[in-house]
Amino acid sequence: MRALDKIRQKRRFEMFNDRSREKVLELNAFFGKYIMHFEEKIKKVFTYYDTPNHDLEKSNIVLYKTQIGNFTELNMATEKSNSAFRYSMRTNYKHFTKQIKAHDSILKHKEFLIDNFTNMFMSSINFDPEFLMRKLQVAYTVTTTSLEYRSLNYSGLKITYSFDKDIYFNNFTNQTVESNILTIYQHSAEHTDEDFENVIGKLTRYCKELTPTTETKIMIARRLTSLKTAPNQVDTKKLDKMKKKVKKS
Repeated sequence: MRALDKIRQKRRFEMFNDRSREKVLELNAFFGKYIMHFEEKIKKVFTYYDTPNHDLEKSNIVLYKTQIGNFTELNMATEKSNSAFRYSMRTNYKHFTKQIKAHDSILKHKEFLIDNFTNMFMSSINFDPEFLMRKLQVAYTVTTTSLEYRSLNYSGLKITYSFDKDIYFNNFTNQTVESNILTIYQHSAEHTDEDFENVIGKLTRYCKELTPTTETKIMIARRLTSLKTAPNQVDTKKLDKMKKKVKKS
């Protein structure tokens, strides 16, 4: 996906493995309503920051640096804790961004951090943003190798399929876990929403290689790299059960 593409909305799926991409492409070709072409292979790095006490997570704030190709951006946003509130949260959701250099320390952008820590809260805050800022460190790193496809149809619908091979690293637990994720981004205007939902509905119904998820990447990183969840064992059992269901159907 082009770094400056405007995203109207997105949906995310967990994939069985990196070969699930072939199933999605086959399904798209079977329906025949969409023109899809390979666009690029790109590396993305998402670096998430927090304090050792997880103060940002507890405050429903996500602070992260996004690196896509030569484009780097510092982000501070409201935590999207549940996509069931996707539409109702639009009035409360806040997202502040600043384009920076790839190797910049976040402390180099002190004014951005302090101003927006204050702006994240609707009422006055009872902590010192500068004190909190000094405690920040890298909490999670998500390194993504993405195969990206562009999809179009006659109505003007424009979609990017990002087939991601993610590597999640938790700096607090020192755990590294891999996962395959498909994220579908809608770039076109509101009048194409129905067609976008039609694409998502068909994939959900017919592609058994995919499991819809409401989690953001930071949520997936937390879940898979937590010592309490023993991620490698849990995910393997879940995957085996799902594969058996597919073979039976």
